[in-house]
Amino acid sequence: MTKKITKFAAAALAAAMCLSVFAGCKKNDGAAEESGSVSEAAGENAEAASNAVINSDWSYGQVAISGGGFVTGVFSTPEENVYYCKTDVGGAYYRTAETGKWTSMNYWVSADDKGLLGIDGLAFDPQSPNKVYLLAGTEYFSNGKTCILISEDYGKTVEVVDVTDKIKVHGNGMGRGNGERIAVDPNNGSIIFAGGRTGGMIKSTDGGKTWESVSSFPITSTTNNNGINCILFDPSSAKDGVTQKIYASVSAKGDEAGNLFVSEDAGSTWKKLDNSITNFMVQRMKLDSKGNLYVCYINNEGPWNCAMGTIYRYNTDGTADKIGPSNDSFGDIVIDPNDDNRLVAVTSGMWERQANGAYGDKFYTSTDGGKTWKNVLESMAMDVNGMPWIEGCAIHWCSSLAMNPFNANQIMVNSGNGVFSCDNIWDETPKFYFDSLGIEETVPEDIITMEGYPLISAVGDYDGFVHEDIFTPATRHQDMIGSTTSITIAAQNRDCWAKVGGDEKSMALTYTTDGGKTWNKITNSPEEGKVFYKGKIALNADGSVLVWSPSNGTKAYWTDNWGETWNVVDGIVGSNIYLIGDPSNASYVYGCGSSVFYTSTDGGKTFARNSAISPSFRRLCVDPHNEGTVYIANGAGLMVTKDYGKTAELVPGIKYCEAVGLGKAKNDGDPLVIYVWGTPIDGDKPGLYMSEDNGGTWVRINDDLHQFGGTGNGIFVSGDMNVYGRCYMSTVGLGIIYCDKNEK
Repeated sequence: MTKKITKFAAAALAAAMCLSVFAGCKKNDGAAEESGSVSEAAGENAEAASNAVINSDWSYGQVAISGGGFVTGVFSTPEENVYYCKTDVGGAYYRTAETGKWTSMNYWVSADDKGLLGIDGLAFDPQSPNKVYLLAGTEYFSNGKTCILISEDYGKTVEVVDVTDKIKVHGNGMGRGNGERIAVDPNNGSIIFAGGRTGGMIKSTDGGKTWESVSSFPITSTTNNNGINCILFDPSSAKDGVTQKIYASVSAKGDEAGNLFVSEDAGSTWKKLDNSITNFMVQRMKLDSKGNLYVCYINNEGPWNCAMGTIYRYNTDGTADKIGPSNDSFGDIVIDPNDDNRLVAVTSGMWERQANGAYGDKFYTSTDGGKTWKNVLESMAMDVNGMPWIEGCAIHWCSSLAMNPFNANQIMVNSGNGVFSCDNIWDETPKFYFDSLGIEETVPEDIITMEGYPLISAVGDYDGFVHEDIFTPATRHQDMIGSTTSITIAAQNRDCWAKVGGDEKSMALTYTTDGGKTWNKITNSPEEGKVFYKGKIALNADGSVLVWSPSNGTKAYWTDNWGETWNVVDGIVGSNIYLIGDPSNASYVYGCGSSVFYTSTDGGKTFARNSAISPSFRRLCVDPHNEGTVYIANGAGLMVTKDYGKTAELVPGIKYCEAVGLGKAKNDGDPLVIYVWGTPIDGDKPGLYMSEDNGGTWVRINDDLHQFGGTGNGIFVSGDMNVYGRCYMSTVGLGIIYCDKNEK
């Protein structure tokens, strides 16, 4: 049975609480439901999307990894089993008793609006937790567009309100764990305040439909471009149904003008909070049942540049108490709604040894209102909870802590890799477990699917994964080089893999000859004294030659002895050239980059360029059934060469193609299915399309409600070579999207 807290208690708890996930949701049976939801806001506005038709022939979801990215906020509500969380590049998620797992709110985001996957603030109406508001925008995407996303059904459908002309936010900027930058009046859900990183404060009195500037707020910008970073209503201060006392902070320090402000007349006027300190920045704020204000402070905005701070309690009588258990930077604090003396606090950006041996943030509990504290790290346990890749990873970058309003023994905390929960925080040995089932916030860079073989991926930050089953959280590649930009498998010698990552300081190129069980590092640079990194790699079909085009070079290199010696590739000039071997013939390797198509006939040692073929995008797709047949994504359409790149022709029916992949045919003997992210000749917008007759006819796979922000960083589309009617695509932060054709 769903419980709902009374009206007044709901308002108080909304001020004091964030999200927790509880024991009943802890078990993972390995069966992932389809993620995603229908949105009223697919494209420019809600009106256009309200007429959109759902493509009932297809199901959509995210390949199960669970976690991976920075969850910047977690939120419980006064309604039992209703929770929200937000991420920096992967949108927001909801969970209800109906879903039982995290579900994305943002499948509707178009490629043009992909910046709206950066969520810089989240708030809900305490009187009606089904009403949720997202402050969305990413500085470097979508021309810096900033919008308020409004949902009245727990995030299942969304309306978009553009406020770019008033404020700007940056969901992936420094300080993205601060907050929240948007808040709903707990006594009047029509009133909402939001703060920009630039532009100051804005206010709505009609539930977010229209907005006006709050000219009385004294700060419109800060030197670190983090601006207004927290807004909090005091629900006990209502007058005529409107909350009078509002707190707001700005991301600044050392200024006598202050960084923590209060209004006692519903936002009409503001002043510096009495006795508030300015030598640290505000990270987050909470209220206890008596209206005392708890403020977590950090020396810099975070998530990675903070190292010092404290916690203060500003009492209703005007006094202030320093209650921080240490001089660490603190991320958040929660207060037991039934006992103000019971506090849980977490640091942010600190690095202490945790129960699994990794180094991350510290947790503290107090039962006497902050006079004394217990360091939970000294006794805590940790559990991967059925998500194996998180083994050995720390709970870190903690900036949002939550307590279950129905059970104060249960808390949740955000992390740079997902969400962790604890069901027994007040016990002698609290046990934290990974609780990110359904949150898919990785950045895919590469993918490989072959007949009779698992799905292999490369992703930013976390190497990549091996999926025997796309609906079950997978195993991470055993060698950990971090962000991996390219992975390759020899088609005729599948035990041979290689992958590449690295950065300016270190080369990260590794290989395996036993199908990923053990890995070996290549430490010898192609050029003595130079550090090359990232880029693209390929093995020829029998695995005898490895070719590498680094991101920071002007040449490509080949080795036939796993990097003991290197040779300069003849014929390729440039960096980050996409490379792929022909699965049917080890002599042929293909490449493309800078509008040039390359062919090698000696396993990747030398290449010839074909000036008649001019790829607009870097990825190629090679037909595993037809030697010498390569599909080429082109801004003017989809091209195919059937003679190793000597000549090429346009595939009919497509006037724009950004990515192309091949997948299993419906019947033996049929041509492989062609999948593209592109635009058909008779269409007016890009999307996912498939052809089962070599381009004779095209059918749209996605719809306006399932656009996933476009193909993102990896810019790939791939069919599944083992499942007919299944394809994958990359994203900027929604992980690996899958689309499945529904059986009829």
